[in-house]
Amino acid sequence: MPTYRLSILGQEVSFRANVDEARILEAKKVILDRFNKLNTFGSRLSNEKLLILVALGLADDFLQTKQKLQKTEMKLKQLLEKIENK
Repeated sequence: MPTYRLSILGQEVSFRANVDEARILEAKKVILDRFNKLNTFGSRLSNEKLLILVALGLADDFLQTKQKLQKTEMKLKQLLEKIENK
């Protein structure tokens, strides 16, 4: 499993992940893009607080996507049951 070392907003982090480096860099880009959108001129929030807001936003996106997937799976299950009962 490869080891990665990233620097995000002055914070160093090392970790192991069984994923392609391109995916790691894409995730880093998503974090930085969201951070930059939140970090408006005149913002008095620290980088740490802004990163917490980024994490909350990503968690909310994940939960919404999970809910949509569950609904889609339920619809597919219902359609399969209709097909099998004919």
